[in-house]
Amino acid sequence: MNQPQIDGSSVVSWSRDAVATDVNDEVVLMNMERNRCYGLGITGSDLWRKLGNPIRVSEVVAQLSQEYDAQIGKIETDVLSTLAELHSEGLVQVHSNG
Repeated sequence: MNQPQIDGSSVVSWSRDAVATDVNDEVVLMNMERNRCYGLGITGSDLWRKLGNPIRVSEVVAQLSQEYDAQIGKIETDVLSTLAELHSEGLVQVHSNG
């Protein structure tokens, strides 16, 4: 299956296959189809919470950069890496850009 490339202009959101719950202020994800569980940590949990509605990756990066007072390039690298991993596990979906 050909995975779409995720970049700053991509629009992403939660996959319908993902089940999420908060445990000690961190998100734990479950993909019922694959029977796998994932703990996101604090920053990954913050990223996940922003994906409840379709959102452009560049907007997520800008929001996290402000919240964490960090360099936008570092945040973007981390966000793209995390989203690619979540997408490969079927936990987020990439929407058509137009």
